[in-house]
Amino acid sequence: MQRYFGPEGLLSTKIPSFEFRASQLEMAQAICACLSGEAPLLVEAGTGTGKTWAYLIPAILSGKKVIVSTGTKTLQDQILDHDIPLLKRLIAPRLQAVCLKGRKNYLCRRRFKDFTYQPNFWNREEAKSFRRFQNWATRTKTGDRSEIPWLPDHYQFWNEVSSSSDQCLGQKCEEHPNCFLNRIRNEASRADLVVVNHHLFFADLALRKKGAGVLPPYDAVIFDEAHQLEDIVGVYFGLQFSNLRISELVRDLDKLCQKELKNASNLQAIRNIARQLEVLGRQLHHHFHRLHKSQGRHLLDLERVGQEFMAISKQAIGALEQLGALLSPSAEQHPVCELLINRSLESASAIQELLEQHNASLVYWYEVNQHTVFLHGTPVQIDAILQEEIFAKTPASVFTSATLSVGGSFSFLRDDLGIPAESKEEILCSPFCFETQALLYIPRDFPEPQDPRFCTQLAREALEILMKSQGRALLLFTSYRNMNEVHEKLRDHLPFPVLMQGQKPKRVLLGEFKEKVDSVLLATSSFWQGVDVPGEALSCLLIDKLPFEVPDDPLIAARMEHLSKQGKNPFFHYQVPRAIIQLKQGVGRLIRSSQDRGVIGIFDVRLLTKSYGQTFLKSLPPCRVVHEREQIGAFFSRGTAQ
Repeated sequence: MQRYFGPEGLLSTKIPSFEFRASQLEMAQAICACLSGEAPLLVEAGTGTGKTWAYLIPAILSGKKVIVSTGTKTLQDQILDHDIPLLKRLIAPRLQAVCLKGRKNYLCRRRFKDFTYQPNFWNREEAKSFRRFQNWATRTKTGDRSEIPWLPDHYQFWNEVSSSSDQCLGQKCEEHPNCFLNRIRNEASRADLVVVNHHLFFADLALRKKGAGVLPPYDAVIFDEAHQLEDIVGVYFGLQFSNLRISELVRDLDKLCQKELKNASNLQAIRNIARQLEVLGRQLHHHFHRLHKSQGRHLLDLERVGQEFMAISKQAIGALEQLGALLSPSAEQHPVCELLINRSLESASAIQELLEQHNASLVYWYEVNQHTVFLHGTPVQIDAILQEEIFAKTPASVFTSATLSVGGSFSFLRDDLGIPAESKEEILCSPFCFETQALLYIPRDFPEPQDPRFCTQLAREALEILMKSQGRALLLFTSYRNMNEVHEKLRDHLPFPVLMQGQKPKRVLLGEFKEKVDSVLLATSSFWQGVDVPGEALSCLLIDKLPFEVPDDPLIAARMEHLSKQGKNPFFHYQVPRAIIQLKQGVGRLIRSSQDRGVIGIFDVRLLTKSYGQTFLKSLPPCRVVHEREQIGAFFSRGTAQ
């Protein structure tokens, strides 16, 4: 690794902008040892370490088939489009690397052809852009949606033409030889390096337990942004059902009736079942919506949700099973029928399990939105899953992120993910000089977060600070309520452009924030991670309070109860570590390069008054801490912290 990352190494001599970083070399050496050994590795690499190359180069040189699993599709694309081409030119001209995404990211040729013959648009805007989409669809070599950034996330017709597992005919499809998804999976089977995201990786692990799977066999796996794993694993090793699933089934059933089954003798019986399912789907949502009158997550307590839910569910099971029986005679002649039968029976099975709740390792809960209700059974603990599916089968596994440790220790992550005792660990500090590049402001005399005066005082403080920073600020909130209240109090008093999450799509807001250097952006949870705004546009980061999760969230409550039964304090063993990792992510938005400078403001006096406050502060980058607002002005006016 010295040969590549050292002061006189290949990267330093071949890339003019490359800077030697001791922490990057250390990380590469540790990963190299992990990939050639039999023990997992935990690496916390501070911002600016250059961790992507620190794991890519050892992976490329290892001679093993390596999976790199990232937190986002954006990072996947960056690795394949920017990092891999450069590294191929420098060190591995014969390297075969593939970026593999979930199937819904790829165009399905058969579904696109069907949709073109009989298009069904949700609005005029979608219809207008379809000609442009058709031009792309007939020319694309990959079918990857990321090639068309102009297509908004909310366009519904993509769902009608993408490679959904529910509509895939496999080898029975007339387009099977030309299928984009098959082509990229075949490339992945031959590749040395396969780049995926966490959702696809764990979806594949869950499918393998059922005898299927989409990823090729591999020798090692590297998880980037590994702090996200707990929340993602549970999604794929539990169960899910929703009224949306019923709606999609009914819609596909209608298409089948109009096309393949229009002459079937039992057509009317099938249509009657479809209408019944449509009504039951609406009733399911209305029932849960009436229970709460608002959106949110709740425990699926069968006594509390009442007999109406039980009745709707049992009717749905009966209708789904009846639908499967009605479609069976046509399955051999029409492959789509077989797909619908499988979907019907799988849905009936999921509802039955949600009614019985016999699996003690799952917590059963539901989430109500404006038009949908999602019912879940989620594992309370994931450590046993990872021990069985990863550590026992792929001991050469790397877990890395800028935010893995709590107070300088990996103990929370080890317990949470079930990481073996023999694993190695490294905490590598950022090469940035936070002592001079950043200032951390925590006001002493301030209302506590639950005080009714909190948002009013926060808006006053923010106004004073934003005038000193000349805008150029990101305000991160732990709730929409706080964000909306502070926005209401600030927007008419700032002489800068004021942007807020929800006004426009995230990527549009970030583009505008970067372009309008003096702008101020207010945002909540999704902006705490993955936001990269180096330079002057982000010179001030204000955080309303410590990001503790709501303790009555059904999944959080179940995990805390599990810890209590083990004799542990759930607040200190779970809530505090999770909040620290989230706060570290938020604070990490500010300093993104060695030239960046700025102020971090956290308006939560518990950092100073509670015993756990010191653990939070110990976990943050080593900034100078101040308590007087005047010192912020001095920082901005003098160019360096005094």
